[in-house]
Amino acid sequence: MSKAKRRATFATGAALAGFIGGFIFSAFLLSAFVKWQEPPRLDLNFDAATTIVVVLTALPLMLTALGIIIAVVGVFGFGILKTEAFNAAFEHAQEQLGEDGDLRQIIEARVDVIVARSQAGRRSVDDFPNPESEYGE
Repeated sequence: MSKAKRRATFATGAALAGFIGGFIFSAFLLSAFVKWQEPPRLDLNFDAATTIVVVLTALPLMLTALGIIIAVVGVFGFGILKTEAFNAAFEHAQEQLGEDGDLRQIIEARVDVIVARSQAGRRSVDDFPNPESEYGE
């Protein structure tokens, strides 16, 4: 696992753990507050309209929190995806340009054809004045 991927995974885990821990802590504090009151002062006889208002008030808050979590995960996920795509492309290019790579064989064949075509018209000794040199020129 790469260093960037480990860092992104840790940050995402820390954000999710903080969110879940904060939710649990606030639920604990609310339950403790309600439990330690002498007589319960809350009248929990909700009618249908009050229940709908409470649910419709809590829904945007939950969707906002979910959107923030998805955005954080998306940002780190895109960074990891970009890094891993670059590494995969680089490794594939190295593999293809290696000794037995298909791309290397194609390039060598094309270069051989180009060199053969450029040398096709040369037939006299004057075309190769120095046969001792590396390329015969």
